[in-house]
Amino acid sequence: QALKALQEMSSATPAAPPQPLSRKAKSIPVQTFEVKLDVTLGDLTKIGKSQKYTLSVDVEGGKLVVLKKQKDSQEDWNTFTHDKIRQLIKSQRVQNKLGIVFEK
Repeated sequence: QALKALQEMSSATPAAPPQPLSRKAKSIPVQTFEVKLDVTLGDLTKIGKSQKYTLSVDVEGGKLVVLKKQKDSQEDWNTFTHDKIRQLIKSQRVQNKLGIVFEK
């Protein structure tokens, strides 16, 4: 869903400058997905249970939040702003796999 929304946004070219938001303007709701971290060869020492994360995408706020639930109901999260995301890579072999390249 996030990929489709990003593709639609990138293919749309505004004919006029964007107008300020009004009460009638529809806002894009924050989308939340449950995802698993893909283990790469560099992380073979960390193989064990697959770790589940919650990925929240706030298009209007320009933020991507990665939330990991820890033991004892603790949470650990990272917030990435749109300017720190360099590339989204959709896997051609695995339909539901998306790579995200961040700055640094």
